[in-house]
Amino acid sequence: MRQFISTIGITLKKHLPQRKLALDILMEIGILAVVYVVYMYSRGSVDAKEVTALEHAREIMDLEKAMGIFVELDIQSWFLDSSAMTHFANILYTICYYPAVIIFAIWAYWRYRSKYKFMRTVFVISAIIAFISFALYPTAPPRFFDGRELDTITVEDLGFVDTIAEHWDKNESSDPNTYNPFAAMPSLHFGWTVMVSAGLLWMTRSRFGRALAVILPIAMFFGITSTANHFILDAVAGAIVIGIAFWLTALIFRHKHKLSFIWSKRTHS
Repeated sequence: MRQFISTIGITLKKHLPQRKLALDILMEIGILAVVYVVYMYSRGSVDAKEVTALEHAREIMDLEKAMGIFVELDIQSWFLDSSAMTHFANILYTICYYPAVIIFAIWAYWRYRSKYKFMRTVFVISAIIAFISFALYPTAPPRFFDGRELDTITVEDLGFVDTIAEHWDKNESSDPNTYNPFAAMPSLHFGWTVMVSAGLLWMTRSRFGRALAVILPIAMFFGITSTANHFILDAVAGAIVIGIAFWLTALIFRHKHKLSFIWSKRTHS
């Protein structure tokens, strides 16, 4: 026990900046909370037109067919064979998203403070990029192509099943201020899972951590496709968004480091 307490003390001294731990935690929670609230409400504020969003979805399907990767219906059929598999698909879609991101953030903050702040910046930038994409290219998810009737159009039935709506009686939000059903491109479900995976590979060398880093994006890929919430190209776009966010974050931190170095030289000269 004494060794355990000593280890915690050393860890705190090593990672804790000048601000007190409680203040730093509150600040980080505040940053993420603000980003999330702004993201959700801005997401809901996008005036996505049904016809436009459906047409964009058809463009994605046509592109996937041309590339030979339009296999979402085949993937979903694997999970629709049994009720247990369908529930498993819904669990993959939900558990691998916010819970995975939140648990990773807490773990990274406590164990690898400076690396956490890099990843937090990646998270913020990716949310900004995604909102711009939602506004410029609203896209309906595959689950809309189930023969449903919308306000202005009856959508063709391509055989997709909205598994979360049918089996869990969920999906459509009652709050239009925070819900945009046409925010499928890019898939942040997949993108943020890739972000967590990259963070795990960067921060840990344990076999469990590295295995988890491999499993998470694979699980989320099947989660988003088997529930008909995203196309494969949505996932690709989500990964690209994270790649861009990593690149921009690296530029920001490099510039920040240079400014800190210049300031340090001036104050000591």
